[in-house]
Amino acid sequence: MPIGNLAWPPAALPGTWKSSRGVRVLIYVVLGLILYGLFVGNTLPQKYNFQVGAISDVDIKAPTDAVDTLATQQRKDDAAAKVPKQYTVDPSVEDSALQDLSHLFSSVQELAGQTSLSPVQRFQQLKAAVPPGLQVSDDVLNSLLSLSPQELNTVRNETNRMVEQFLGREFGPEDLASAPSEVDRQLVGLDLSRNARLVIHNLTLGSLRPNKLYDVKRTEELRQQARDSVPDVWIQKGEIVVRAGERITPEILSRLRDLNLLAEQPNYRLFLGFAVVIAGLVSALALYIERIQKKIVESNRLLVVLGLIVVIVALEVKGVSMISRQFDLTSLGYFVPVAVGSMLVTMLFDLSLAVFVSFLFSFFAAFGFDDSFAVQFVSLVGALAGAFAVARVKQRFVIVRAGFVVAIVDMIAIAAMRALFTGSEPGIYNFLRTLLLGLANGMFSAILTTGLLPFFESAFGLLTPMRLLELSNPNHPLLRKLLLEAPGTYHHSLIVGNLAEAAAEVVGADPLLCRVGAYYHDVGKTKRPAFFVENQMTRENPHDKIAPSLSHLIITSHVRDGLELQEQHRLPESIRDICAQHHGTTVLWYFYNKALEQDKSGTVSVDSYRYPGPKPRSKEAAVVMLCDAVEAAVRAMARPTPQRIEAVIRKIIRDRLQDGQLDESQLTLRDLDQVAEAFMRTLNGIYHPRIEYPEPPKAATKAESRGGAQG
Repeated sequence: MPIGNLAWPPAALPGTWKSSRGVRVLIYVVLGLILYGLFVGNTLPQKYNFQVGAISDVDIKAPTDAVDTLATQQRKDDAAAKVPKQYTVDPSVEDSALQDLSHLFSSVQELAGQTSLSPVQRFQQLKAAVPPGLQVSDDVLNSLLSLSPQELNTVRNETNRMVEQFLGREFGPEDLASAPSEVDRQLVGLDLSRNARLVIHNLTLGSLRPNKLYDVKRTEELRQQARDSVPDVWIQKGEIVVRAGERITPEILSRLRDLNLLAEQPNYRLFLGFAVVIAGLVSALALYIERIQKKIVESNRLLVVLGLIVVIVALEVKGVSMISRQFDLTSLGYFVPVAVGSMLVTMLFDLSLAVFVSFLFSFFAAFGFDDSFAVQFVSLVGALAGAFAVARVKQRFVIVRAGFVVAIVDMIAIAAMRALFTGSEPGIYNFLRTLLLGLANGMFSAILTTGLLPFFESAFGLLTPMRLLELSNPNHPLLRKLLLEAPGTYHHSLIVGNLAEAAAEVVGADPLLCRVGAYYHDVGKTKRPAFFVENQMTRENPHDKIAPSLSHLIITSHVRDGLELQEQHRLPESIRDICAQHHGTTVLWYFYNKALEQDKSGTVSVDSYRYPGPKPRSKEAAVVMLCDAVEAAVRAMARPTPQRIEAVIRKIIRDRLQDGQLDESQLTLRDLDQVAEAFMRTLNGIYHPRIEYPEPPKAATKAESRGGAQG
């Protein structure tokens, strides 16, 4: 069903408004602003003005997943605190201790060779030679001086060995306490005198000093690794952050801040991000329309209708989402009847556009509800099911059947989503409730579509097959008026309708529109029916008594009178266009020739006997023009034969073509040849030769009469 023309807003609007690109862009912008205003609140969480110590008056749930920064930081700090301080061994400590020992032993050996010195002098010189870093008692110094050279060498080697053993590894202040016992343990196995053991013991302990340096960099690296290894602590979506009556603690306030729920936190990022999303969706719609939907590009009023349907669906989603949030009914998202939009778009525009906007509507559902993917999926498949269910609808009761299709598809989709996302949760009651919501969705979609469709058909003059079928009803007031006041015109219109329907099928025009347009094309003749030959039941012709110019005015005025009647009955503009264009600017040759006969001066202009037009601007109007002329000409033939009918048909088509009446109709020469063939098939069926029935013999008539009387 092609997109129909619009009867509203009035045709008086400037032509630039109807197809202006600037106006079209403005409509897209307004649509985007409306959608942004409706859904931006759904994407932004409610804000709370809390301070530490305040009491919450509501339960607050996490609207989304978020990292609990305070808890995460606490865990990271705990992990870092468990990492011990890191130290490195300073080799210079060992070297210094060994050098001190070497200096001491060298001094002992040197003094042992100076026999001229007294023991006291040797002691004093040795004490003076002790390095500052070496802690040696006077007793140890005296013991050193008393050792034999062999013992001194053994003491020197063992002391160096033990110092190297202790200071060759990490040796801290905490190790000093255990060093004496370790030294004693190692001395047990040595074959030394008590005096030598004492010297080794004291020199070793006197040489020991911590060689561990605190490695700040290494310690911090390990602690940072420990922090990084700790996973984030997450606040789960739907988790209760604070309960009504609970006091706000620093921890709770931090969690609210993490969830962006505090009034002190602006949402510029979310505002901008959602604006980009809406702009992307509207841009995609605009691009699709500009590339594919040429009919909408040619009529901004059609774009307004589409925009209105989109806004209606958006309002549905917004309304249901507000109820869902107010009463915490999370599953109410399955009730949103987005299929209303897809079914309306299918019936008022076409299926391909309905499929496209179904995806757009599913985004609306995702914006409106927390369980976004499940609701979006159910909305999408429901909208697509509704679109395909009404793709070829011609009667309104089929919309109810489409509602059942939507309900069944929704329930299957809901069951699938529940199986995917609720896991092993039993909840048979909740499951059945969501299925009932899907059923109600389909039924409500059918009800809303049934109610809104007549509004769009009437207020905007949009044509649907259902509307055309209703207009073809013989009980329509205008057709009843035509039948009662101009019966000849009525029957002429019926035949023209049959002709037009057959011709439209072969040239790609709308057959139903052609037939219905033909029914109404001559309703203006009801104002003066006697002036049209098909309604003259007697031989008297009123045109014989008036001037040809007046006859011309009366005949041509039936177009204007018909338009007035059609406007009074709010017929769609496509029907009115056929009425206005079905004569084009053709000439009333009969009255023109009559005027020439009466006016011998030759001042009669052929243009003064033309219809005012316009010429047919659509295939449908052109087909009705040709049907009207052909039917009248063939009906006026005394003895129609197939050959004569074909000759008349082709002459009329040729005359209209040469007169330029079909220049704006989009009909090709091939189309015209196919139209002629269709006319011949139909008219030959109507005006086929008939056998003349003979009169029965009089005797047989009397016998039949007696038999009938007796029966």
